[in-house]
Amino acid sequence: MLNRLLLPLSTLLFIISFSPLARAQEIRDTEKEHGDVVTLAEKPNPSVWDASAEITFLPSSAMRGAGDDLSMTEVRAGIGRRFPLNSRLELSGGVRYSTQLIDAPASAHLPDALHALSIYLGGEYRTSDSLTLGIRISPGLSSDFNGIGTDDVRVPVSFNARYQRSRTLTLLGGIIFTGGAHAYPVLPILGVLYMPSDRLVFAAGFPRTGVMYRTNGVECYAGVESGRGEYRLHDDSVGAKIISYRDFRAVAGVDMALSRSVKAGFAGGYAFARRFVFYEGSRDDLRIDGVPFGKVQVKIAW
Repeated sequence: MLNRLLLPLSTLLFIISFSPLARAQEIRDTEKEHGDVVTLAEKPNPSVWDASAEITFLPSSAMRGAGDDLSMTEVRAGIGRRFPLNSRLELSGGVRYSTQLIDAPASAHLPDALHALSIYLGGEYRTSDSLTLGIRISPGLSSDFNGIGTDDVRVPVSFNARYQRSRTLTLLGGIIFTGGAHAYPVLPILGVLYMPSDRLVFAAGFPRTGVMYRTNGVECYAGVESGRGEYRLHDDSVGAKIISYRDFRAVAGVDMALSRSVKAGFAGGYAFARRFVFYEGSRDDLRIDGVPFGKVQVKIAW
């Protein structure tokens, strides 16, 4: 596992300069990274540094038509830094990593793990007290990490605008060029953030929508999100060159402040409409039964 992580990290910046349009996309991670409306609600006063790590458990569920079960574990981690240059201009950068560990019988012909590693560089310019414009680029690798090539690279680029209509209402809009993903080469950034009080927040948008309530160092939330990811494969036994995992999730949870800079989060919900989709091969889609899931997260900001 360590060798699989060191190789792509050391070659990422070299490969990116020779890459054609990539064929990998993580909608959920990409829109969070590029600033969706729920992320905006979660970070009303962002710190200079922030780091997070989370693990999600999706227990055993049936693969329809295959006669077997599979379980999945998702691990995500990242660190980022803001660079305020003046009262109007701010730059940012960071690193993100995620992996999906798949426990399935050999007869399912699925990879053991899918990985995504990216760096991001961005900037925001506040043109007025109400309007902020942003741009972000996040080159990265998405594959099974059994090999590294230029086709594993993606280069999402986003442009967004944030308009604060009043103290309680903020509008968010923009577009993400995903770098040549099969299903969605372009994605919208859409959202409305409504804060009737300092404690209550409504965030409606794509691909995540939710409501949050904050009180005395505790934040409760509930919402719905959609996500999918595409990964380049280097194992011929799978029967395709690219695999995509897709699902929808209803989730509720709580974040608790352990100290001024550390939060612990616990969440649970139900994942449904789950399936693996295969590209550049002859395999049919593999549908998976819905399943409850649990998530544990740690956030650090300083």
